[in-house]
Amino acid sequence: MTMKIKSWFTVIFFLGTACFIFAQENENAYVLNVDKAVALALENNVSVERSVISLKNAETAKKYGWNSAAPSLKGGVSSSIPLNSISDTSVDLSVTLSLNLTANLFSQIKNTKNVWEQSEISFRQAVRNVEKSVRQAFYALIYEKENILLQEENLKNAKTQYENNLVKYSNGRLSEIDAISAEVSYKQKIPLVEQARTTFQNDLDSFKQVLGLKIQDKVELEGSLDDILFLGEITLEGMDFNSDEVKLLEKKLEGAEISVLDGKFSAYAPSISSSVKWNDKIYSGELKNSSSFSASLSASIPLDGVFPWSNQNIAVKKAENSVTDLQLQLSEAKKDFLREIQSSLRSIRQIQESIKYSQANIALAEKTFLMTQEAYSRGTKDLLTLQNAGTTLLNAQVTLNSNILSLGKTILELENSIGCDFCSLTKEKK
Repeated sequence: MTMKIKSWFTVIFFLGTACFIFAQENENAYVLNVDKAVALALENNVSVERSVISLKNAETAKKYGWNSAAPSLKGGVSSSIPLNSISDTSVDLSVTLSLNLTANLFSQIKNTKNVWEQSEISFRQAVRNVEKSVRQAFYALIYEKENILLQEENLKNAKTQYENNLVKYSNGRLSEIDAISAEVSYKQKIPLVEQARTTFQNDLDSFKQVLGLKIQDKVELEGSLDDILFLGEITLEGMDFNSDEVKLLEKKLEGAEISVLDGKFSAYAPSISSSVKWNDKIYSGELKNSSSFSASLSASIPLDGVFPWSNQNIAVKKAENSVTDLQLQLSEAKKDFLREIQSSLRSIRQIQESIKYSQANIALAEKTFLMTQEAYSRGTKDLLTLQNAGTTLLNAQVTLNSNILSLGKTILELENSIGCDFCSLTKEKK
């Protein structure tokens, strides 16, 4: 029995070791700044890959948009075997070349080109949205890293106060209630540090997924919130910008107008059909054959379009209504675009002012904390006042970092909206 248990322990040990070695061999280590993270995401992100597929499909359709006018070639073979006279078996061979021309060919070519242009805009939107999201997520993780450092520093200070108070209490220089209060304050901060670490790790795993990395890969982020701190004026004067959303709606409107034209062609325009056929019939019994050659040409004009209740006429009316609806959407989108730009600029100025106040508050909070700490050591300030000063300093530091992150995200949103290169609004002015 003892030998069996030892054997099982040995098997489990080797299996665990093998799994650990396998995991180690299948994990990679990355040191990423924001630009490297963006490059990885654009290379591996699923939404970008799907947009590439859609763009390729639209490009193929545009390349061969004329194919409805391509001639059609058909070949046929048939055999006739009389049951009462097998020797009279015959074989029919035929080849038919046909060509159909409609006015819709023009609208079809224009439509495939329009669909491709829409796909190009959608692809550009997908790429820019991924880059914006990666940049925002990257600096959100930097914020969380710095928040962990602040929480750890706060925990370290609380532990130092607790240990000093414990010594004072042991020497009879501090009341028991103050010693207990210091211990409670210290232990209350431990879960906050653990929570900050857990949040960071969970968000880092999500970030790896966006970049197309494996969850077990090790990732180290290089950067700081100072990279996105910009307190200068942001102006759009002299810039030629436009919204991809507006551009996409313009292309959709163009596509709707093409649909109206296509519907009118279907309802009123003539079509031409032509074909050439060669036929050869071989008789096995008499060892002879007879061949024929024929050609046909026909033209037709649809008449249903003159009736208001016809399907063709109704389709044209629906297409015209779609044009009107898209015109309204486009007009509203242009107004929203201009309003959002002004709103973003105002938000940026407001956050910049908040950052300036936060920087001043940190300087005051640090000075207050150090003076309170010195006064507490002399016995002229109580423990609660010292704890409040530490909390005020921590809150000021967290608020500053939060404002810097909000500023960076808002600037990225503005750059994404107007279609300029990311970081270009601040790069030249830093």
